[in-house]
Amino acid sequence: MGAFIHNLEGLKDYKYQGEDHSIVTKYVLKPFWLKFVQIFPLSMAPNLVTLLGFCFILINLITVFIYDIYLNNLDCPRWCYLSYAIGLFLYQTFDACDGIHARRTGQSGPLGELFDHCVDAINTTLSTIVFASVTKMNYSFLLIIAQFGCLFNFYLSTWEEYHTHILYLSKFSGPVEGILMIIILFIITFLFGPEIWTKKLFQINLSNLFNATNSPLSSNLILTFNCTNIYIILGIFSLYFNIRTSVNNVMRAYKKDPSTQYDNTKKAVKGLIPFLLYYLSIFVYSLLIQDYLFAEKSTIFLPFIISIGLNIAFSVGRIIVSHLTLNDFPYFFPPMLIPLFQLLTYTIFGSLLKFDKQSLAINLVYTGLGLSLAIHGTFIYEIIHEITEYLDIYALTIKHPKIA
Repeated sequence: MGAFIHNLEGLKDYKYQGEDHSIVTKYVLKPFWLKFVQIFPLSMAPNLVTLLGFCFILINLITVFIYDIYLNNLDCPRWCYLSYAIGLFLYQTFDACDGIHARRTGQSGPLGELFDHCVDAINTTLSTIVFASVTKMNYSFLLIIAQFGCLFNFYLSTWEEYHTHILYLSKFSGPVEGILMIIILFIITFLFGPEIWTKKLFQINLSNLFNATNSPLSSNLILTFNCTNIYIILGIFSLYFNIRTSVNNVMRAYKKDPSTQYDNTKKAVKGLIPFLLYYLSIFVYSLLIQDYLFAEKSTIFLPFIISIGLNIAFSVGRIIVSHLTLNDFPYFFPPMLIPLFQLLTYTIFGSLLKFDKQSLAINLVYTGLGLSLAIHGTFIYEIIHEITEYLDIYALTIKHPKIA
């Protein structure tokens, strides 16, 4: 066993369980998926379907890097938005078809679920970057908030699956309706242009509320809302309901044994603390280096965002491995210490020892990205190697074809 996997015995008892309550999936998408999956030959490994779907997201990201690297949407051709919609739709389709194809080929197993979740975890951050480009978020704290919401949703669903042993998809879920909404957003942008997302919709004047009409601060009490702001607010409400739903599902799962319900629920909720503490350090550190991080042509903003995504993808991967192998919930994730290390180093060397703060911030962000890539890469290699060896299978090809 390696550094991240210590016991694989639980894989023998693996059984996928899922509940999808989506009406759109049942009546629209699933019939389409059952027909679409026929394009994949039976000799093709399901994990390869997953990987090919992820390539569409990479194409979207590369398009952003070529035409809108600063996420301000100044010179982005209109066709890019249509390509983003097509790429995201194909990713969703391939992501749904990999499981169907696994059952067609008799290759269903824990590696497929793990592979699928790890790809989805990385996609969450990459698609957030594409979304930020379309909605003209720029290099801003708003994008960090948006990424927080997306990653917390993903972490929550994984945390929920660990404790309930069931992957719940509600009547309105991120992987189905959430992605379809973003696809529609991209198509609307293609048709009407990106300006619609920053166009002022309305203002709320709070000066009357605080009796500060004639105050010099009255101009700061006027809140202006555009489409992007509204979308973020809707995302916050969605996050709240997802938190409540996930916690309720976990509590319901532990109700089956009233004698241990309180202790198990309390222990489960503790699993959310690492994520929240990690993001607390992210928020503090990002505000500490905001002059360099949020600069118009910052060279460290995207590396910073990608590093966060890799660290959460690692953490989610650890939880899924523990779920599949029936091991204890992992409360400690080494990459989550990276921003704390950056924060302390920047404070000590920048404020106390008077090192050049800009150079220090740049070097620390790229060091963090390097550490995140190294740890996540090691983790991915280890889980693929250990699980394929243990189950006597291949990752991207079929070793034992289904016998008709």
